[in-house]
Amino acid sequence: MMRPRDRFGGVALVLLLVRVGGAQSSNILPTPAGPSPIGRVTYHWIDSSRAEFLDPSTAARREILVDIWYPATGAPSSAAEPYLPYLSVIRRSLGDSLARRRFAPEYALTEARQLTSHATSDARVSCPATGCPVLIFSHGGGVDRSLYTVQYEDLASHGYVVAAIAHTFDTHLVVFPDGRAVRYAPQPPDNTPDDPSLPVWRRDLAREARSQAYVRRVLEVEAADIRFVVDRLSLISRQAGSVAQLAGQLDMSRVGALGHSLGGESAARACQLDSRIKACLNQDGAMHNLPFSRDNAGRTMNQPFMYMTRTWLRPVDPDSALVLMQITRMELDSLLDDIESGPSRLLAEMPGGSYRVSLGTRGVTHMAFSDEPLLQAGDDSAKRAEALRTLAIVELYTRAFFDRTLGGMNATVLDGPTTPGGPVTLERFPPSGKKSP
Repeated sequence: MMRPRDRFGGVALVLLLVRVGGAQSSNILPTPAGPSPIGRVTYHWIDSSRAEFLDPSTAARREILVDIWYPATGAPSSAAEPYLPYLSVIRRSLGDSLARRRFAPEYALTEARQLTSHATSDARVSCPATGCPVLIFSHGGGVDRSLYTVQYEDLASHGYVVAAIAHTFDTHLVVFPDGRAVRYAPQPPDNTPDDPSLPVWRRDLAREARSQAYVRRVLEVEAADIRFVVDRLSLISRQAGSVAQLAGQLDMSRVGALGHSLGGESAARACQLDSRIKACLNQDGAMHNLPFSRDNAGRTMNQPFMYMTRTWLRPVDPDSALVLMQITRMELDSLLDDIESGPSRLLAEMPGGSYRVSLGTRGVTHMAFSDEPLLQAGDDSAKRAEALRTLAIVELYTRAFFDRTLGGMNATVLDGPTTPGGPVTLERFPPSGKKSP
């Protein structure tokens, strides 16, 4: 599928083994590897300039919650915050049985007081005089923002301020300060009849295209959410008042955006639209087999970009499957070739340069970029080890990318010597030299 490439380095592999095999927290989540304690604060923000497109009320404006995770100083004076800070409202809003199904296993673990974060709510911010770099995180479609806590904590412990957005209507549940609980709004059903004259695989593509038209609307809303958070954090960085603990602590000249699945595509779209965002990372998000789409003028984005995904293997379909799909071997090969070559062509056109990191470790699934496999592992030590190993790789390369692009660090796993073999494939795409206006 791929060209000759760089490989996961031996030094980095040693770091991962230390990360996975080192001391673990008794509350299931791995202890953050960075030197800083962690604080967390949540804000409720309303964008008065935007209507809420999924709310039938014409008076509704776009409302979001944002968790800010940040490096703290000194010993905490209060207990660690729960993994699900709104557990009681979840139970009250959904009922116990539905809550257990929707939020299992993190619901049961938090309810038993076994699962907490490593953050405290009263911790003082600890940033250098120049301020901490800022990352905006966008969750996957329909996924609760808490399911990326391991990533937030790792980044915050290494000196990043992380703003994790709860995209209202596209996450399990958003609980606002006044007690309102807004549930996930599923995509409307597609009642468009199929064209019987088309082969099965073309009907599938047509249905997918209709579905993606709606997803693109959601993507634009969430990209606007990211840009709105940049606006608010820019104000916070200059003002005291109710957000005094963050005032003067943020370096808004070093802002990055990242996310998982649809959130990764939303982060990429925000980068295309907003030059204040200096670097962008997409974790396993793809539409039309691409980590993001070119704009209407065919441009990519000027910022450095990383696409983190899973190793993809070309399937071998028996002839009976080809008959069932009503597709020829030549048509199938053409589709698979496009899946393989499309992302490479896009990444090679990036004016700011790009990276592709492909995870080939055992047990890597789409949700392996989140905490879900770790929480579901339970007492299965093998599954727990797999989940921790994957999360450690995601953390290592995510942090290396932003250390490189926002921190100017060259001594990272992205820039060091390469060795053959290993669970990760790294490809570097140099800047194309075609900067967009």
